[in-house]
Amino acid sequence: MSEDLNIILGILIGIIAYIILYIGKGIQKYAIEGFKTDKDQKGKNSSLWIFGTVLTASFMFIKIIPLAIFNTPANVIAPLEGIGLITLLIFSYYVLKESIKLIQIIGAIVIIIGIVLINIVSSSSGEAQLSDFNSFTFWVSLVVIMGIEFTLILISKLNNYKLAGVIIGLNAGTLMAFQTLVTRLMDIDELAVVFTFIMFAFATATLAMTQFAFAKADASQVVPSFTSASIIITAIIGKLSLNEALVDIQIIGIVIIVIGVIILTAVPKEKEGIIMKEPVIDPTADSNEASNSDQVSKSDQVSKSDQIQN
Repeated sequence: MSEDLNIILGILIGIIAYIILYIGKGIQKYAIEGFKTDKDQKGKNSSLWIFGTVLTASFMFIKIIPLAIFNTPANVIAPLEGIGLITLLIFSYYVLKESIKLIQIIGAIVIIIGIVLINIVSSSSGEAQLSDFNSFTFWVSLVVIMGIEFTLILISKLNNYKLAGVIIGLNAGTLMAFQTLVTRLMDIDELAVVFTFIMFAFATATLAMTQFAFAKADASQVVPSFTSASIIITAIIGKLSLNEALVDIQIIGIVIIVIGVIILTAVPKEKEGIIMKEPVIDPTADSNEASNSDQVSKSDQVSKSDQIQN
């Protein structure tokens, strides 16, 4: 099989993998909304949530095919996540019935451009070495970033979860980024066992925060924020703590992604429920009501008088 055909097949399977991943996320969101609005269908919603979780989990296995079997370069597969984002936007509109405004579409496109720029020049740095691992920078970065994000989540909660989709999505993406970095560190023999357990802990936390974000906001805001944080933090902390390459075009991609997130979240979330209009006060209403009351009272008195006479 020719090398070009390998790449084409790898790209096609990569597209399928990302579509499955983001449809799975959309189904999870759909199930969570069902738990909140239709409590009589818990069994159905639970089944849907499990199905969505299976789809998202299957992504890691499907992605092995283009990378390991067809030997498609990782910097060709990674930008295909943009197609997954587009899939989710479409899913959110048609299935979740979430409104998608033009500015959100523009923001998503800008994010996709940034994702492509970051990944198009990415290359493997070989096996990770213990000498390359700066543990102090790694753990301090984790504590500082988590501290800032949890503070923002608390502020969001105190303000009726304003911008919850962006903030919690960023936190879930940060957890995914550190999960990726920890997986990278598992290549170091001296750290393999410890970081295997840490990786599973990050994976569990990522799933929990992702579901929390879906419960509080639209998927069309959660997932782009999640993806942005995952890519940006992986690139920056990978450079600082693992001495991985970070070239100028990737830095430009990071800036573009941040701009895309700002554009995406520029649309305020509409309040749910019935809009109550303020009552219009009619100055003649009181006098009319009083007049009608007097007429009814007089009518009652006449009626009672007639009954007595009879």
